[in-house]
Amino acid sequence: MAMPSADDTATAPGQIAAGAVVDQARVLVVDDDRNNLIAMNGLLEDLADEVVFARSGEEALRLILRMEFAVILMDVLMPGLDGYETAAIIRSRKRSRRIPIIFLTAANRDDVHMFRGYSAGAVDFVFKPVEPLILRSKIAVFVDLYRKTQEVQIKADYEQRLLLENLRTNSEKLLAEQALRRSEERQALIMRSLPIALYTADPRRPFHEPGFIGDAIETLSGFGSDFFTGMQEAWSSRLHPEDRSRVLQAFERLSETGSCAVEYRWLCKNDRYRAFLDQAVLVSGQAGRPDEIVGSLLDVTERRNIQQQLVQAQKMDAVGKLTGGIAHDFNNMLTVVIGSLDRLRRSIDGNKDAMRRADMALQGALRCADLTQRLLAFARKQPLAPKVLDLNGVVSGIEAMLRRLIGDGIVLEIRRDPDLWLTAADPTQMESAIVNLVVNARDAMPDGGQLTVETCNYSSDGDADGGPKGDYVAVSVSDTGLGIPAEMLDRVFEPFFTTKEAGDETGLGLSIIYGFMRQSGGHIDLKSDIGAGTTVRLLLPRSLQHAAQGEEPPSSPEPPQRGLG
Repeated sequence: MAMPSADDTATAPGQIAAGAVVDQARVLVVDDDRNNLIAMNGLLEDLADEVVFARSGEEALRLILRMEFAVILMDVLMPGLDGYETAAIIRSRKRSRRIPIIFLTAANRDDVHMFRGYSAGAVDFVFKPVEPLILRSKIAVFVDLYRKTQEVQIKADYEQRLLLENLRTNSEKLLAEQALRRSEERQALIMRSLPIALYTADPRRPFHEPGFIGDAIETLSGFGSDFFTGMQEAWSSRLHPEDRSRVLQAFERLSETGSCAVEYRWLCKNDRYRAFLDQAVLVSGQAGRPDEIVGSLLDVTERRNIQQQLVQAQKMDAVGKLTGGIAHDFNNMLTVVIGSLDRLRRSIDGNKDAMRRADMALQGALRCADLTQRLLAFARKQPLAPKVLDLNGVVSGIEAMLRRLIGDGIVLEIRRDPDLWLTAADPTQMESAIVNLVVNARDAMPDGGQLTVETCNYSSDGDADGGPKGDYVAVSVSDTGLGIPAEMLDRVFEPFFTTKEAGDETGLGLSIIYGFMRQSGGHIDLKSDIGAGTTVRLLLPRSLQHAAQGEEPPSSPEPPQRGLG
């Protein structure tokens, strides 16, 4: 290749890069001596697709940002950035760190300088005067290696494109006869590895006897592919009633749209609904074959649950902010009302009728103040006095009171984990939460039943059961009562929402517990089935501190006669 003149050395690299091909095998020669560059050009031009020159370390770094190089041949001693410094910068960049660097030097043959060069990232040293045969051999090895690497990369990219194309046209390939057994085995292996169930169906009767391919459908639904053979409308009959009309309409329009993607709930073998994303395309028949629907089923139950949890958390956060703001302002106004009523009582001392009215107004205002405190508790703005607690001790301290509260018609069982971890929480609020949960459970069993209070350790990575990630101490209250309807489960923690008769309760019990748990860094979850009872679990973060010695046990909360739910 022609050596650039002294006048155009600075612009030549840009011109070379403008016409360069990405996969060319280039050699970069870095030397501040123009004579050395000319010599290297004649020596190396037939070994590479292009030989590029730089007369300083700074210029070499600019070239490396624009071009790919098979190998860099660099002089050690240069003005500005020397070879060692330039090599160190090249190695520090992700784009260029793997380019082999060969140092050229007329001096510095001692071990110290060679060690410094290898530490900077060099793979070899060539000493001046250069032995052409040796240098050409070394450069040829790296150029050949670069070309082989390019060939491997091109082949890998080509194979990747083939794989993507294969996945895109997989539905058509399912209908074609496979000429070679190896192709059939490879296709079967790919299909088994996919986390979806593939199926084919008649477009005139899409839900009559779908033909499932592979065994994935049994994993998703509990039914094997044979279950749907010979059973007309076996699939559509198990669609959720609320989704059935929408799904059938989407498939009826398939002949017009050519494809559809619909999400619905389907009753699995365990009598539980799971959410599926059904993506189907209409494939035109080839060589006289009829048209056919080819589709895939993806289980999106967990994704839908996560989305619902996120929406619920956002809703509760918004309700909490609104409730807290209203309660705070209302509490400020009540302070003025209560203070004024108290002063009014003192000013009308002796007027029994006026005193009676003032007392009634004052009691009403005090009840309103108590209500605002409960609302502030839900909004997580109540003052807390957390301490390191042993929840076994908390439960033991209120056990006698719990037995009095539930009466004789309910059997109370308390299970304590003997190796229970410690946690940190406000002891009074913790006792109040447990008491109110027990009273709610009692009210849910008007004809008697089993009530269980249990403590245990809880650890999770957040993936196995969908619970919070980390180490927690759990206390749960379970009953065998009436249960809560599924449509109400998302609302039970809202203020003023209650499942009890109108006028019986304020609907603040669970919302207060919710606020207390969130303010304490914990979690609360609830599971309930109609006729099978309810379980409320409180999770508080594990504390690695030791409980203080000699502390007075917290005073038991005033036992409510009815639950606050």
